[in-house]
Amino acid sequence: MDKKAFKKKVMEQAIKYQEAIVSDFRTRIKELRDGEQQAQGDKFEYDQQGQEDESAIVINRMADELNFVVEELDFLKQMKTANNIFDEVTLGAVVHTDKMTFFPSVSIENFEVEGESLFGISQKAPIYKEMQGKKKGDTFSLNDRTYKILDVY
Repeated sequence: MDKKAFKKKVMEQAIKYQEAIVSDFRTRIKELRDGEQQAQGDKFEYDQQGQEDESAIVINRMADELNFVVEELDFLKQMKTANNIFDEVTLGAVVHTDKMTFFPSVSIENFEVEGESLFGISQKAPIYKEMQGKKKGDTFSLNDRTYKILDVY
């Protein structure tokens, strides 16, 4: 497969993956809110206030996480790098190393494209700072592990 076509699929899959995370957070928050409303309708005389406070804390934390993944999804959607072939590591590049393939963009766990496993990394990740600007044939290290860049585009 040609590099531009592969990059386009990488971007599409990364967006799908991030959209699924957003959807999952929204579903879990809705379920918690629905459960909280149901508990408020119950007439039991147990420590309901403590449970409501705990639910509110969990919902607020999840809402913060949801906001973060929505921001990352928006960032992904704004990246216009699928048609660009890079000769050095930058945001939106596909970076094949001797150990794994990276997609500098946003923090995404392993995801698969055309049978190849990729690992999305944020521009804030320490490993991105080590690889940024490197070219094919260069090496970079993090945590006593050295990576050799086999290809970048």
